[in-house]
Amino acid sequence: MRLPDETSAALRQPSACERLKKVGLPLRRAAHGIAFRIALFAVAFMEAGCYPKAAPAPGALSANRVTWASTRWPGVTASALSAGRDLFLAKCDGCHAYPDLTAISEERWPGILEKMGKKSELSAEERDAVLHYVLASRSQPAGQ
Repeated sequence: MRLPDETSAALRQPSACERLKKVGLPLRRAAHGIAFRIALFAVAFMEAGCYPKAAPAPGALSANRVTWASTRWPGVTASALSAGRDLFLAKCDGCHAYPDLTAISEERWPGILEKMGKKSELSAEERDAVLHYVLASRSQPAGQ
């Protein structure tokens, strides 16, 4: 049996495993870096969100807001607005947290309630009641 000498060891080509070990560490570091960037992007996307920030459940409307709403939408009553709030509280928290009502523009609310109202199986009248409550509530100044 012949022992390898220094010359034959220097001339010997590295095995496939040895070559992969040399290349493997930088590739693993790169893969970890890519995975970290993807995870960071996913967290940032979820924070910035497709859906607005969550907020506590909105309160009942003040007398001023009820008057404002009945002026804006003739025929809307305090009891209709209260029913809209009750539906909002009962249905919206079933699938997601209550949204921050002011984080969504007034123009977007009708489309959102059309889509979400169908998912929640609300009638057209119920969707209108929730819409009136949301729009009146989102424009209510703090402390009113």
